[in-house]
Formats: sequence, structure tokens, C-alpha cells
Amino acid sequence: MSGHKDWSSLPSPGHVAAGLVFQAAFSAVSGLPPRYAPERERAVYDDGGGSSFVLDLGGTVPVLVTRDRDEFDARVSLAEIRAALGPVELPAPFAGEPDRYFSGAARWDGASWTPALGVPGRVAAHVVDDGHLLVEADIALGEVAEGESDRDALAALLSAARAGAWGRETVEAAVRLVPYEGDDALEAEPDPDAALDVLDRYSAFLGRAVAAGPEH
Repeated sequence: MSGHKDWSSLPSPGHVAAGLVFQAAFSAVSGLPPRYAPERERAVYDDGGGSSFVLDLGGTVPVLVTRDRDEFDARVSLAEIRAALGPVELPAPFAGEPDRYFSGAARWDGASWTPALGVPGRVAAHVVDDGHLLVEADIALGEVAEGESDRDALAALLSAARAGAWGRETVEAAVRLVPYEGDDALEAEPDPDAALDVLDRYSAFLGRAVAAGPEH
């Protein structure tokens, strides 16, 4: 997670968007739908603990604006962001608090996040970290029932999200649990339709993000 203070280590908008969507899908499986509905050109990620970011694809280039509860020393105003990066549209929860400071902001130039202000923070670093995403998905499945998840199947769905395309079988395999050794059956079955619904709702936004830059 050392990249949370370094914009140069943050991968493309497609990677950021895919992590956001992947995590939202598994939160929905556990009974927590996205707090903010995605739009075709922008989406908000909220970690539920006071940190969030918005990925805006509505301008000529993608812009990422972060608000991380742990980055007390990084204070960037909306005026500074717009002066450095140009027009930025901020949906809820950002739009209602324009006077608050942000942790950082950056514009994607097709190969890297530059120019950039402040820091991306852990809230952005977490959604591009494979290990963190897979652990969080496993925890979300554990909220449904005690069972063993298939890490390879989870990784396959994450790869599919990063490519911007997935099939029902991939989703079903990713949310499937098997009873632990010694248990006869699961108490409940994770619902693949909950994940598919979220993936489909984000598909237009994710497609635009994947098309915005190279995979890396």
C-alpha cells in the first residue's frame, strides 16, 4: 500500500474503475448496495469509513479526486483543483460540500496521472491492490455464509472487470462458496444476481474508463 502517497504508482482509470466496480459487486452480495448510483461519465466510491473518491470521465480526459480521512496533511481546495486541472464536475457527496478540502486530484494524460495535486490516499490505492480486493471479496461472501471461497475464481472475475467484460458463469464461480470440511451444507448461498446487477449498472461507466488508457 506504499503507493497511497505517489500518483505515479496509481494505474489507469480502467484499473481504478474496475476495482471500484468489483468491490461494489461483492458489497451488494453481502447486502450492501452502492450508496451512490453510477452515472455514465462518473462514479463515486465510498469506503463507509469517511474516505471517498470520484472518478470523472465527463471531460476531455479522466480526472480523479480523492478525500482520504487519513491524509490530514494533504489539503487541496476545489479552487486549486480547477485551476490546475480544468473543469471538474463533482457529484454527491462532494458537490454539497464545495468548501471542504480534498486529499488530492489528478488528470489522466493517457499514460499517467499528471498533473497531480496532493496524494491519492489509501482510498484509491486499495481499489487497485489485488490482495486487498480479493480479501475484501472473501469477507463479503463470509457475511452471507461460512464457507470457503475460490480465490482463483475471484481473481478471474477481477481480471474480467478490468477487461470490461464478463459472463454469468464467471460471476457465479466467483461468488460460490463450498462448506468447510466437516460441515454438511452452507447456511445460505451468495446470490450471483446481486453481483450481476451491480456489474451491469456500472458497465457503461467501466467501458469508458477502460477505453481511456492503457492497461498497467
